[in-house]
Amino acid sequence: MSIKYLLGIDGGGTKTEFLLTDSVGNEIKRLFLGNSNPVNQGIENTFTVLNEGITKICEGLDLGEISAFAGIAGSKTGENQKFIRKFLSGFGFALSDCGSDIDLALEAALKGENGTGVIMGTGIVAYARSGKKLYRTGGRGYMIDKGGSGFHFGSDALNSAFEFIDGRGGSEIILKLVEKKLGKSLEKSAADIYDGGAAYVAAFAPVVFEAYNLGDAAANAIIDRNAYEAAKIINGAKKNTDGKIVVCGGLCKQKEILYPFLMKYIEGEASLTFLDEPMVNGAISFSKRLCKNA
Repeated sequence: MSIKYLLGIDGGGTKTEFLLTDSVGNEIKRLFLGNSNPVNQGIENTFTVLNEGITKICEGLDLGEISAFAGIAGSKTGENQKFIRKFLSGFGFALSDCGSDIDLALEAALKGENGTGVIMGTGIVAYARSGKKLYRTGGRGYMIDKGGSGFHFGSDALNSAFEFIDGRGGSEIILKLVEKKLGKSLEKSAADIYDGGAAYVAAFAPVVFEAYNLGDAAANAIIDRNAYEAAKIINGAKKNTDGKIVVCGGLCKQKEILYPFLMKYIEGEASLTFLDEPMVNGAISFSKRLCKNA
């Protein structure tokens, strides 16, 4: 078997990243598409996104020379992993497999060591690794988890903006930033927000941090509340392991702001770091591992 290329896919609730490398991991091509979480949008949407991305990034290549791994958020729910694995096998890759986004996070963040990997993206989940055992905390979806995710930051921003419109508190600064992002009145946008779903709401998370940098008290309170909820998830996970805590996901972009808020609520001694490399690198690592195990 001659593997010339590695394909890694990181599918989340907001975006899906495709990375094609040579057999030792040197980047050839990178591509970004939309949400591929089957829990949020359905398994057929997952297949549509994967098909488009794989077709584009592998154009002109012999798929029989590719080892591919996809880490898809929501793949561990129900039978989604089985369906995605079967779908990938239909492309004719030399080797292929799939797991969840947390598999990628743990691979990229912990490098096989014990510790706690936390994804703070559209959703939030933590996994503690102790030897060969994994312990999950959180990750129950935006309707059940209460904070710490991009969705919750975005939802809190929108709520604060509506509160100001209604004269029941809220933040004028956040309202102005929300409407700047919308390009129109917030009062005329409620239907768009509901139609957009969790990923659309999560897109307003950066507004909170922008307002915080402008000295907005409401933004400070939103960050504090979400850090408290995130820390509860982290604390629950870290009880099961020793080692470092590594945060992955889109909210890592706000690490300078988030770090002191999280550390205020994380219990005991903790080494908290934020992953700077993209999680799709974890998928490339798994693709390479498939070759070694073949």
